[in-house]
Amino acid sequence: MFVLIVGGGKVGSYLTRALVDQGHEVVIVEKSERKARMLEQLIGQNFAVIGDGCDPLVLEQAGLKRADVVIADTGDDEDNLVVCIITKKNSTSRCIARVNNPRNKMIFESLDPQDPVTVVSSTEIILDAIHKQLTSAV
Repeated sequence: MFVLIVGGGKVGSYLTRALVDQGHEVVIVEKSERKARMLEQLIGQNFAVIGDGCDPLVLEQAGLKRADVVIADTGDDEDNLVVCIITKKNSTSRCIARVNNPRNKMIFESLDPQDPVTVVSSTEIILDAIHKQLTSAV
């Protein structure tokens, strides 16, 4: 499977390493050349495209049209939303988005009701875990 990840921070780095270890083809789009090169050295492969993932030309260069999955994983919800919009407009790739502010979740989910974006909110996951711990302790 070919996976395109936009954002080479901690989550993007971990995802890249795990997906490469599982045998998937991965390309990561990262604004910071230094961060991208460090990640390539860590994993031992050249797979980074340096550029702004909100630029359709950068995503095209990274292989958007042939991607099976695009992961919008920056620390900025607005950037992740733009990545999802570009992906939905220019490919048939499945789209997964990291949402930092849970209030933005509905915006992502409303992009394509026929093929919705998979939205991951770490805040909601942690709140759910806390709730389960608190309710099981009673």
